[in-house]
Amino acid sequence: MARFERIQLTYNNVYVVDGPEGRILIDTGPDYKGARDLLREALGDRPPDAVIATHSHHDHAGLGAWWQAQGVPVYLGGADLHFARKPHFLDEGELAAMVDYVRATGAPPEVQAEAIEGLERRREWAARVANSAEYPPVGTTGRWPTGLRYEAFEPEHTVAEDVSIGGLDVLVCPGHTPGNLVAIDPEEGVLFSGDQLLPNITPTPGIQFVPGSGGFERFASLPAFVASLKRLRARELRQCLPGHGEPFTDVAGEIDGNLAAIEARTERMLEELRERGPATVYGLGERLYPKALRRRFWQIVATVQGHLDLLAERGLVERQEGVFVAR
Repeated sequence: MARFERIQLTYNNVYVVDGPEGRILIDTGPDYKGARDLLREALGDRPPDAVIATHSHHDHAGLGAWWQAQGVPVYLGGADLHFARKPHFLDEGELAAMVDYVRATGAPPEVQAEAIEGLERRREWAARVANSAEYPPVGTTGRWPTGLRYEAFEPEHTVAEDVSIGGLDVLVCPGHTPGNLVAIDPEEGVLFSGDQLLPNITPTPGIQFVPGSGGFERFASLPAFVASLKRLRARELRQCLPGHGEPFTDVAGEIDGNLAAIEARTERMLEELRERGPATVYGLGERLYPKALRRRFWQIVATVQGHLDLLAERGLVERQEGVFVAR
């Protein structure tokens, strides 16, 4: 029987799993000032045999390079490898794909300019985080005592299909990121969800581009997210240990709530297209979120795009010359 211990690193949770096949750490931990000391103290004189990074975001894989420097192998989903190898947006092809996407949303020129300027700021921030010897100042969220650093790294192991690691079932569950992973203790029915399932939070899709054979391609996150949630719903899960927030036991109820909220939003967008006619991504955002769209451009555009992706997958909408048409 495995034993689980939660290590709270302010906004993040990482988990130590001690089982008959070794000691596994779920997520690397975020790299803020003091996080390494907290991990050393919690783990004592017994480091993990391996670390499973649920995904490549800074607060879940930020200490990947540090663990590997200590001889601890890190596992990461193969489709997230690009994001681990270099800071976000420093690849010119990725940045160009994002800029092209902004222009294809149908937003007015002044809104496009603001969004592209925001991408440049994010790029500059990512470069500072990766290259600074000092910890950045506290961010606007106040989630960690300092800003986060992220040292790019090459994971020792990449996971392209489901695998067993230290007695845990590690499942490839794309959605939150293209290579998102979750881990399950099959005997205890415990899910280590990372950001795939969080208490009382309905997922927001993201606009993400991944390297493909013809350059960078947009990853349709919400259809993948829904498929992964349905896959988890089919498992016998008695407890969820999430990457943020408190552990909870009604895993099926949380999954069902997420799926229901996604379906409600998807139906709302389909009805809007059927009742008021075709629209661009930005135009549909204006109809549904008129007061918040410009202020929360990326969140709302990603939400609209995600539900359009679901509708397109189901054959209920199609894109014609830049606008989406209900079928």
